Amino acid sequence: MSSEQNGLPEGQGFDQTGDGEPIIQQYLAVLLKRKLLIFIVFFLVLGGVTLWTYMQTKIYRSVATVIVDRRAPQVLGKDVGEVVELSTGSYWSNKEYMKTQEAVITSERLARKVAEKKLLVNNIKFWSRTNKAKSAQLQQEERTLEGAAARLRKLISAKTVRDSNILEIAVEHPRPSMAAKLANAVAAQYLNEGLDRKASYTTKAAKWLHTQLDDLKKKLTAAEDALYAYKKKNDIISVSLEDRQTLINSRMKRIYDAFNDTRIKRLAVEARLNQLKVAQTQNPMEISFPPVLENATIQTLKDSYIKEQRALAALTTSYGDKHPSVQEQVVKVDLSLKDLEREVKAVLLSVKAQFQEVRDNEKKLAAEMERAKREAHAINKQEVDYHRLKREQENTAQLYGVVLSRWKESNLSSQLPFTNVRPLDRAVINTAAVRPRVTVNMLLGGLLGLLLGIALAFVVETMDRTVKTQEEIDLIPGLPYLGMVPKIPGSQKLKEGKRRPASNPEVDLIVHRNPGSTVAEQCRSIRTNLLFASPDSAMSRLLVSSAGPREGKTTTAASLAITMAQAGSRVLLVDTDMRRPRLHRIFGVANQTGVTTILAGDAAIEDVVKDTEVPNLFLLPSGITPPNPAELCQSEKFKKLLDDLGDRYDRVIMDSPPIMLVTDAVVLSTLVDGALIVVRSGSTSRVALTEATRHLLDVGSKVLGCILNDFDLEKRSYGYYRYSRYGYYRYGSRYQAYSSIKDGEEEAPG
Repeated sequence: MSSEQNGLPEGQGFDQTGDGEPIIQQYLAVLLKRKLLIFIVFFLVLGGVTLWTYMQTKIYRSVATVIVDRRAPQVLGKDVGEVVELSTGSYWSNKEYMKTQEAVITSERLARKVAEKKLLVNNIKFWSRTNKAKSAQLQQEERTLEGAAARLRKLISAKTVRDSNILEIAVEHPRPSMAAKLANAVAAQYLNEGLDRKASYTTKAAKWLHTQLDDLKKKLTAAEDALYAYKKKNDIISVSLEDRQTLINSRMKRIYDAFNDTRIKRLAVEARLNQLKVAQTQNPMEISFPPVLENATIQTLKDSYIKEQRALAALTTSYGDKHPSVQEQVVKVDLSLKDLEREVKAVLLSVKAQFQEVRDNEKKLAAEMERAKREAHAINKQEVDYHRLKREQENTAQLYGVVLSRWKESNLSSQLPFTNVRPLDRAVINTAAVRPRVTVNMLLGGLLGLLLGIALAFVVETMDRTVKTQEEIDLIPGLPYLGMVPKIPGSQKLKEGKRRPASNPEVDLIVHRNPGSTVAEQCRSIRTNLLFASPDSAMSRLLVSSAGPREGKTTTAASLAITMAQAGSRVLLVDTDMRRPRLHRIFGVANQTGVTTILAGDAAIEDVVKDTEVPNLFLLPSGITPPNPAELCQSEKFKKLLDDLGDRYDRVIMDSPPIMLVTDAVVLSTLVDGALIVVRSGSTSRVALTEATRHLLDVGSKVLGCILNDFDLEKRSYGYYRYSRYGYYRYGSRYQAYSSIKDGEEEAPG
């Protein structure tokens, strides 16, 4: 709460005060001051919460538990897999799996099945909200399967027990027996859902596998027939393609080796043939061709030819060229040469024939090699087609085997009544209601009421713009603080609407009748402060007023007059509130004559002034109410009357009307030595007090100060405790000492 919101200038709110008052004590003071408001709000909120709590329908909770294993029982061994994956896997997978199961338990599908099986649509106990059957049942159109499922879903909750694989399935219902029944039904349906889901998926998988098995069987038969026909067509019955490929490769190797040998041989023969071409142009005797040189017949013919030539040379030498013997020998030499030439030619022809034979063999081997290559390529093509058909047959056979095995496993698995979920504990009837939580609600309601009460107390305090403390009075310019008058025991605030205020002498005359009271002590302190406020002036005429009505100015004026009279001064208390006079009621005198009677010339001062039960205190009533009190106060007669009264009495104290209501008080303030403004603590507005002070100062009146009236010392709020620590209690004999002090001899307030 800021100081501006509290109606105070900066630095004057809830903060450290000049008197050293801590802020925490200021807050405590506010709480103590507004404790009634806090208590009212507290009990209203607490009562409302309590009433609301007991008006709520009691809700009972039953819990059934199931265990979700990480893996389903391996009845058929590890080699037989389940169609439905029931393994939760790793930690995070398990966490997600458990969350999924919680969602399944609270799903609309499961709730619908439970509602359908348990006939909840027509179950009045399920729909009723109390244990007593209601006379007004739900409309028939509202009790539908969808509505029952929706209501049941609101009642179901699922939670995984921490650090475990246990699921808690809870149902809340106004009937404890119905809550237990529904919890067990939901748990049973959840278990059945797992079995049904497994059986459904397994059956569907088995049907699908059986269909695939028929298709694969047809495909396998077709593949086998195609492979058989291909083997038959390509004569792959007795000898496999691999064997035939091996034979072809072996034959090709032999042909290739023979071809290389023949080719080498051809090259050799071809070289001889080239030499032969050179030899054909030479003399047979000079031919160095190896086949010729190596031929024995040719060597014999060469020897015979040489022999005949030698014989011819001998004959020629002996007989000459013309001799018959020589001629005969020449014939022999020619015949020998021809035989040699014929033999050489035969050798040369045999070389040519050999070359031709080798070349023909080479060509045949080359052709055979080409045939072998073509046959090898054909076998390779057959091998590719064969392997494709065989691979297709093998794959189909393998797939057929897998599907057949899986189909058999599915049939076995579908007959197993096991899943990875198994029951743990059944729900039992719980007669202790979980809602409403009376203790918690009342604690929360009490806390809320306390917080709201405290908040409202500070809000009210913030909005409260009344004067409550001396610090707030000190902030108003031109208005000194003179003191405070505590709340008089037994006093009551005046009721609204009364034309005239009530009078209680025990309250109004407490200073006289109970001089040892705190009120009397404070009035004496104010008297002392007032006398010291202007030590150089006589202060014989004083005006007591207030900003508004019912602020205690009349009682304060009477109390102040009593204290001055108790100090030995002759004091006259004048009731100048001609509109609503009350002083005559306090002192129990008649009001037929008074100020107005004197001003009208119908009576003298000594005839109108009344004695009171207080020694040295006299009373001048207001008299009959005049039609124009303000004009009467401004008259010369009234001024002369005040002068006469001042000459007769030591102190003249006047009780005037409120400043903000009429101008009487402002007019009267210009005729006295000083004016006192009385404010009621917690009642007078700061704005009104400021305006009242300004009105007096504007006309040149001397404002002696302000008296804080009706101050409640018991509340100890806003630093009120400071006043109590001075010991304002019954002083006993100290009062006698105070009462003996004369005017001008008062001690300064302690």
